[in-house]
Amino acid sequence: MEYKIIRNFVSQEEQTDLIQWIINNKDSSWLFKDANMGGNRVTTRYSKDFSFPDVTYSIQKRIINRLKFKDFKLPKYHHGIVASYAGENDTVFEHTDPQWYPPLDTLHCNLMLQKSLKGGEPIINKKCIDLNERDLWCYYVSKVKHGAAKVIGNKPRLMCVFGFCIDYKEL
Repeated sequence: MEYKIIRNFVSQEEQTDLIQWIINNKDSSWLFKDANMGGNRVTTRYSKDFSFPDVTYSIQKRIINRLKFKDFKLPKYHHGIVASYAGENDTVFEHTDPQWYPPLDTLHCNLMLQKSLKGGEPIINKKCIDLNERDLWCYYVSKVKHGAAKVIGNKPRLMCVFGFCIDYKEL
């Protein structure tokens, strides 16, 4: 299986808390930095020495328990978590991510907090993935080509990425 979707993985309250944190902090240049993919996206991927809201770590633990991860490492970005704000006209070109600790594969479990008005859907192996807000989708970013469709309209796509470096197994 190329990816796994878990519908309604978080509550509306958790969703609201994370959206509010991203909106409140997206203009903090020390925290949210350009994603370096030629689009209109800022991310915490390159930042250190901060804390995500407590709910973020609770969700991370829930993912670990739900997917029964036992032996894993976190990628080298802060706590293995990234918050992302993708504005109008942002797109993610097709790519694969690194293996942070070879031979372990890099798995991302992405949480769709807020969909854009149009576009912004994830693309995995050239297939557009239909998601709802609060859905979690997991896939091996070091194995499959992935990207995202162009964000259309003035409603940004907001998401959190939970990364894990693990031995490959079916999801």
